Order: sequence, then C-alpha cells, then structure tokens
Amino acid sequence: MSTSTISRPTENAALRSYRPAPLPPVERVVDRLIAARATDDRYGARLFSKLLDRILEGAA
Repeated sequence: MSTSTISRPTENAALRSYRPAPLPPVERVVDRLIAARATDDRYGARLFSKLLDRILEGAA
C-alpha cells in the first residue's frame, strides 16, 4: 500500500495550524548580541546577528 493514500489527520492538523513564533524586540536582541561578542561567544553572536537581520528585514 502506498503511504500517500494513508490519511494522517494529526499531521494535517499540525501543518494547518502552524504559526511562526513572534520575533523578540530589537533592543533585547541587540543587548544579547553585544553580550555574546563581549564574551567571545561565536555561536551566540552568529545566532543573534542572524536574528537581528530577520527582524530588520521584516521592519523594512
């Protein structure tokens, strides 16, 4: 039996009700980015830098 013919009501409901989480305020992200750079946290700095890019792209 093909898997495409099997009904998946739970999966379908989850996909239809998906909403992305709201983005945090710019001030909070900037503060965390500054702290990450000050402590040489490269992963955190990259993460908050990308998040800040997403926020600023949405504001434009």
